[in-house]
Amino acid sequence: MKRLVFLAFAVFMVVMTSCNTGSNLTKAEREALVTRQVQEGLDTRHYKIAVDWMKPRGGMARHVTSNYELKVSGDELDCYLPYAGEAFRLPMGGGQGLNFKAPIENYTITYLTSNRSHIEFMVKNVEEVYLFRIDVFNNGKSIIDIIPQDRDAISFDGEMVF
Repeated sequence: MKRLVFLAFAVFMVVMTSCNTGSNLTKAEREALVTRQVQEGLDTRHYKIAVDWMKPRGGMARHVTSNYELKVSGDELDCYLPYAGEAFRLPMGGGQGLNFKAPIENYTITYLTSNRSHIEFMVKNVEEVYLFRIDVFNNGKSIIDIIPQDRDAISFDGEMVF
């Protein structure tokens, strides 16, 4: 009986260790992998940032729980973000806010330090002109500052998704 229990336990441990392939990396190896993925996304201009905090100008920071994200695909921006703040001029019906797809203009990337990149670009959609400033760290953490022409500026915190 003891042999049977021991054999069942041994089989269970073998199955569990063979299924656990992703966690075989050391902490340094995981960090290097994330750094490489971040750099590759920035170099190819294909990356997605999942947002978890919204910081309206003059308001309190709020945790957002939905699937809000900012996606850069070459020369196109797909923006799906919440907005809280004052609008100075709006189209009839309130407009689309920060929920749009538009071409990117004047994309520049600057490497401020060995672990931090700064990205700036402009986007014009049918309603508004936006200036995006994004700081991306090697661990994928990101800070997005959006400065609209006819609304209060807003910031978001998030993380690159691979």
